[in-house]
Amino acid sequence: MNKAIAKVKAKARLRRLIAAAPFAGMPSLAYFEEHEHQEWLVENPTGTRADYACEVATVTSEATDEFLRELPENLQPEPHMLNQLVETQTGC
Repeated sequence: MNKAIAKVKAKARLRRLIAAAPFAGMPSLAYFEEHEHQEWLVENPTGTRADYACEVATVTSEATDEFLRELPENLQPEPHMLNQLVETQTGC
């Protein structure tokens, strides 16, 4: 996946997660995630869901870092906190 496109998708994913309403948002989130996974499979036919999850986690982490750097300094979490969480949760 082109890294620039992946970053755009990751930022869009973050927006969807933040804006997701509990009842209406979750089904749409699942739909979009599955759609993006199917697009990824076209480019990576031998890839697994674990491969996809690791790629998404990595790109999302990078996009999140960029997103957080745009926040006022007093609202920014420690940079290593989010990366460590992503690595712990995904095993990537």
